[in-house]
Amino acid sequence: MTEQRARQGWSRREFLKGAGVAIGLPFFPSLFPRTAWADGVTPPTRLMFMSVPLGFVPKSDSRKAEGWFPGEDGAEYKMPGVHIDLEPYRKHISFFKGLTNRRYRGELHNTHDTLLTCADPLVDPARAFSNTISCDQVAAGSSVMGGQDVRHPSIALGIVPTFGSTTGGLSWTAQGVPISPAQSPALVFDRLFGKDDVPAETRMLRFKQKKSVLDMTLGQIQDLNRKLNAADRQKLDEVVSAVHGVEAAIQREEKWDKVPKPQASLERPDESIGIASVLHAQTMFDLAHAAFLTDSTRVITYEMPDVFKEVTHTAKHSLNHNQDKPDVLKDAISLDQEMSKQVAHFVRLMCETKGHDDQPLIHHTLAAYGSGLWGPSHGRLNLPFMLIGHGGGRIKQGATRQYPDPTPLANLWLTMLQAAGVTVKEKNEQPKEEKEKIIDKFADSTGTLDGLMK
Repeated sequence: MTEQRARQGWSRREFLKGAGVAIGLPFFPSLFPRTAWADGVTPPTRLMFMSVPLGFVPKSDSRKAEGWFPGEDGAEYKMPGVHIDLEPYRKHISFFKGLTNRRYRGELHNTHDTLLTCADPLVDPARAFSNTISCDQVAAGSSVMGGQDVRHPSIALGIVPTFGSTTGGLSWTAQGVPISPAQSPALVFDRLFGKDDVPAETRMLRFKQKKSVLDMTLGQIQDLNRKLNAADRQKLDEVVSAVHGVEAAIQREEKWDKVPKPQASLERPDESIGIASVLHAQTMFDLAHAAFLTDSTRVITYEMPDVFKEVTHTAKHSLNHNQDKPDVLKDAISLDQEMSKQVAHFVRLMCETKGHDDQPLIHHTLAAYGSGLWGPSHGRLNLPFMLIGHGGGRIKQGATRQYPDPTPLANLWLTMLQAAGVTVKEKNEQPKEEKEKIIDKFADSTGTLDGLMK
């Protein structure tokens, strides 16, 4: 670096062009003077979706239970006791009342299967369950989330399938197929930051083998397609779409195989960490923060454990149904508070670390936290949700907002997608002239949440 270049600072384009293997490292603010970003580069908005199966304890004055929602609306609300660890960050948070996943039908406990899709699972009489794409995957497919310039288009974190969460995760593909979540913090670390000890020649051979299998599969599909009727061809199209998705994933993996993974200050988590533990949640949040900080991904979902054994050994479902017993109610409230404490841990990390524009990561993040049902009767009205972060300054925060019940939960997802600048392809008569536009509809949304976006 010349003396003149050292005085003037680096431009972002020059750094990325000359960095080579350094492209995967986090941004270092000291290398980038504020004036170096005058070329209009806008830091990306990160999106995170967090939820707990079977929900929380609702407010119940008759049992003197502490509520999940603030009692007051507006900016002067009192932070509920279960969220006391979020009090220092209230200027980054809004609570929403009146949201409902309106189209859900089916088994009462399994509403989480459509939490991020807001789909009608019984729309197809020929199927016991149908689903559509989840909002995180809509975001992940948009170029604004990095496209090929991020190693992972999205990351799904979760738990083993359990009562209240049949997949253990929140993400679904465009074909309505669940995306298996990563359950082990150690394996998530390896995926993000771990060294690959397999020789390069062996890795390239594996890529070729995968491609060969895909080519063979597509050939078999073409042969089969000629023998099917129209109805069966439609079903086969879903398989073809899934295969093409795998093909795109292999191409991405092959490209990024040549780029060293970013460095992280975290140590590799212990492989023995149990899922139903505070440590599991804390470590997953540490990894999510590190993934955002290193720009390894810009979209994360996390289905949190439904119970922490350090708090109680009673299953979440039993805690919900036996709140008339003082000891059970006490455990349920303590569990809600510990879950909120782990969310506060993540918020603290996002507030204390800065991106390349010298703004805290929380400024360029939107993270939703809540559940698809709650309480003794597994209520699906007035769902418990809060939104954390500012979406690059596009979101007004720091209040409890009451919306007409039932306001579609999809309105929250649409608000987050629009604030992040997520685009979708606009259909035209001529495919070559296909353009992208800011998303204006998701599932059964009727618009964005009033008064939230600037």
